[in-house]
Amino acid sequence: MLLCGGMVGLPLLMFGQSAAEAAACEVPPEPGASPVPAFDQWTSTQIGHATVIASVGRQREVPPRGYVIALATAMQESTLRNLANSTVPESLSLPHDGTGTDHDSVGLFQQRPGWGSVRERMTPSYAAGKFYEALVRVDGWERMRLTDAAQAVQRSAYPEEYQKWEDDAERLAAHVLGLSSIEEVGGGAPLAPCGTGELGPVPVGPGGWVQPVKAFVGSPFGPRNGRLHAGVDMSTSNVRGDPVRAASAGVVEQVTCDWYTTCDRDGHTRSRGCGWYLDIRHAGDVVTRYCHLIRRPEVSVGQRVAAGTVIGFVGNSGGSSGPHLHFEVHVNVPKGPYNANSSNAIDPVPWMRERGAPLGARP
Repeated sequence: MLLCGGMVGLPLLMFGQSAAEAAACEVPPEPGASPVPAFDQWTSTQIGHATVIASVGRQREVPPRGYVIALATAMQESTLRNLANSTVPESLSLPHDGTGTDHDSVGLFQQRPGWGSVRERMTPSYAAGKFYEALVRVDGWERMRLTDAAQAVQRSAYPEEYQKWEDDAERLAAHVLGLSSIEEVGGGAPLAPCGTGELGPVPVGPGGWVQPVKAFVGSPFGPRNGRLHAGVDMSTSNVRGDPVRAASAGVVEQVTCDWYTTCDRDGHTRSRGCGWYLDIRHAGDVVTRYCHLIRRPEVSVGQRVAAGTVIGFVGNSGGSSGPHLHFEVHVNVPKGPYNANSSNAIDPVPWMRERGAPLGARP
């Protein structure tokens, strides 16, 4: 499986290679097996199961993001334990790490009879393989939030529960692969195969400004339902997960998610607010705002960013009717992180056009 210019081989820790020989975005080949130690909150047994999950993904040439989704799913379903079921007598006679009682579900992924026989579902490599088979059939799974991709496979009664395991799954995947970060092989979320720096620079207009996202303006600046729509909504048919870039050089002034709305999950029109968003203060007391990001922005308060820096990814958090970037420009904004508001908002379309970076223009 070629990824970022390198061949993803077998994991370092998983197969005991003593030294990292891979360049960025590569994992070196395997020489042989070795015992698997405990790591973080996970026991040796759990690490063994994680190793199998990642190994099966690699054998099936699933992109490393799939390993993270599979691990997070197994963390939620079984805490990475191969569970028997007290209502499934056959399962109790097979090797297992504990006993569950959820319907007739068994194994790492708590799969029901439609996934295979009891013995098959309690064989970690088989269970992982079936999960990957279903995952890769989900259209656009690589661009989805982790919890949405997992839910498309599992059909859980608690679809948002997978999301809380994302950081743990990324860290564990990196560990069993012998990497410092899963971003090195494209397992991060979303659409930054080797970290945000891999997305590269973009042309900056003569005025030092750049389009924040390659999309078209669908909803303009102006009055809406008795209130000011203080920016423009930018979208395309497949914009979810696209990189959002700093429109000009400046200092990140605010990174937050509105407390009263949806954050790490999709929003809806009955909600309100920006969801995950950030503000950047530019020269001349100009502030730009970027709303409805898919997750916490990639930058932090006080960070100085250049024009075109990837600061986040398009999502659907907050009061949103679908994935898009809500982009605002504020002028003459008093010093301080909370002073960009409707009183100093202006229409971003003419502003950006005058600075050589017209919104909605094709790249």
